[in-house]
Amino acid sequence: MLWRTMERANWLAAVLFLLGTLPALHAARAEEQAAAKPLPATTEAALLMKEIVPEAPVYIRVFKEESELEVWKARPNGRYALVKTFPICNWGGTLGPKQTQGDRMSPEGFYAATPGGMKPDSKYHLAFNIGYPNALDRALGRTGAYIMVHGDCRSVGCFAMSDKLIEEIYAFVRDALAAGEPSVPVHVFPFRMTASNIKRHADNPARTTWAPLKQAYDDFAETREPPKVGMCSKRYVVNSLTPVGMDPNAACPTLIGKRLAPLSPRMSKRLAKNDPSLEAQGKKLKSAEASSGIGGFFTSLSWGSTTATVSRPSRQSSDASLGAVQPLLNP
Repeated sequence: MLWRTMERANWLAAVLFLLGTLPALHAARAEEQAAAKPLPATTEAALLMKEIVPEAPVYIRVFKEESELEVWKARPNGRYALVKTFPICNWGGTLGPKQTQGDRMSPEGFYAATPGGMKPDSKYHLAFNIGYPNALDRALGRTGAYIMVHGDCRSVGCFAMSDKLIEEIYAFVRDALAAGEPSVPVHVFPFRMTASNIKRHADNPARTTWAPLKQAYDDFAETREPPKVGMCSKRYVVNSLTPVGMDPNAACPTLIGKRLAPLSPRMSKRLAKNDPSLEAQGKKLKSAEASSGIGGFFTSLSWGSTTATVSRPSRQSSDASLGAVQPLLNP
């Protein structure tokens, strides 16, 4: 009789345990289903109409002050088209880069989502890690970890979206990585870096960190190609002509140059002949000393130097160019 009583008690305990785990199992299954959702049919149709395959490379830009996240995708010619602008529910802190663990700040800078940073089992519905702190953050003594773009609309330093929107953003990143892209660049800006916004924030203590972000913003407005970002001498270098690696503690090359304007074969040979240390085989070049339009606000920064200059017509305002871009889809 005692044995039967103990057997029944064990059976009841097992049943209660299973009943207790059902909500967690149900939530886990729901998250798995959300992580596997394809892009909405309307999104795929809009991409195909522009001859953009769903798994084409993705570029993400985040603007803190405007609380917006943009998804861009590569066209067959390598230029990127704006697919959609998503509203951000919440982000942490104020304008300026994240400095320390627990400061509740959202970072600013150049980051990337990788396959290892995808979190289909996130307690915030879905998430992907943007890669903060990067090598430059660590070299500058910045601390913190697990900065995500995720759902649930709550944030203490991450970029929180609604559950519905994170499903679509997650699918964009997932599909690009699954197609073989090693990473998806995620560039975080304090705001849309127009001349008027820069002027409005001229007294912000973080302004000395914004120059490379401004360069990346302007360059992309002109080229529609994600900026190539390197690190040296504890700073970012954007669209460098001379190779710059990802070691922020390495010295920057004396000659940097900048890739932007198309280079003819004749000009490539001429530059290489004048200075063999200058790799002039890239598609783009402009003087590293050319004005970014905000020089007065960043006079304390060192921009490197170059003897290689290419004359070119003055470009139209990058702000106007960027403002003319219309997304393929409405939010």
